[in-house]
Amino acid sequence: MDTIRLSIENKFEADIFTNILDEENISYDLIETHSLAYDGIFEMTMGWGYVEIPQEFKEKAQELYKEFKESLEHEIIKD
Repeated sequence: MDTIRLSIENKFEADIFTNILDEENISYDLIETHSLAYDGIFEMTMGWGYVEIPQEFKEKAQELYKEFKESLEHEIIKD
């Protein structure tokens, strides 16, 4: 199955964005790169994680992701 990957920076973002996907009935897999055995070494090179979404939801998922990221930036600037 063809998928797209959208980067997630931390657990907080993962919780919010996956809730958005759930509300829109978009299937996904949340992949965390953190490993207790390696004490987070993969996070330094690969980031916190990503969401894999089927290609059929690409346009809607990218639109939601863009809006989500912009809302985070807006909150940071506002404070």
